[in-house]
Amino acid sequence: MGLARLNGLFAAYKPPGLKWLHLRDTVEQQLLKGLNAAEPSVPEQRVRFLLGPMEGNEEELALTATSVPTLTKHRLVCGPAFTSLKIGVGHRLDIQSSGVLVLGVGRGRRLLTDMYDAHLTKDYTVRGLLGKATDDFHEDGRLVEKTTYDHVTREKLDRILAVIQGSHQKALVMYSNLDLQSQEAYEMATRGVIRPMNKSPMLITGIRCLHFAPPEFLLALLPGDSATVEATTDNPVTALGDCFSFSGFGPPLGSPGGSVS
Repeated sequence: MGLARLNGLFAAYKPPGLKWLHLRDTVEQQLLKGLNAAEPSVPEQRVRFLLGPMEGNEEELALTATSVPTLTKHRLVCGPAFTSLKIGVGHRLDIQSSGVLVLGVGRGRRLLTDMYDAHLTKDYTVRGLLGKATDDFHEDGRLVEKTTYDHVTREKLDRILAVIQGSHQKALVMYSNLDLQSQEAYEMATRGVIRPMNKSPMLITGIRCLHFAPPEFLLALLPGDSATVEATTDNPVTALGDCFSFSGFGPPLGSPGGSVS
């Protein structure tokens, strides 16, 4: 397989605790390993005149034309044929997050821009612990606050999440650049596909509680990378007079990675 034929988009799962750049570099190394493992092409032949004894008279020397392989392009002489690849990343994930990274190689890198401009959504889950706050919101961060959480109930949390979702949906309309009186805006609103078209604050199209067993809770977010999660989930818990820390970011339950839709 030649480098010119290596084009396209593909997805790779990033586990928590791994930097997205390390994953990209690992994919590059594996692709290069496969490219360089291919059977080398047959070396070119060249004519050399070798000095040797004449046929029938070993006492006299003569030049004889001989065909020998050219070794200037042998991999033991010039090294691996491929040493680097240009691989683009469609989006980035925090080191604590797990999910799917979309990678582009060759001409596929151009499609990453089209994906970004399409404003696709990513749905994620966030796992948290009540009653414990750290300096970076992560479970293994430095503890800065501890509180009780007996007053936090599922009903109260659901009400706060509904308020947050409503405020974000109003902001989505404002940043969507749509004419609110148009038929297009009405149809997009009924299908739930209104997206911000320009730079905007961290916004979500949906947030709900999937599991509540204090001190643990599990939220579903649409969309959301870890930065969106951290900017959003600080609101419901603190609004209930409590603190929290993240114990994990991940894809939707039952899937190997975050999905795009």
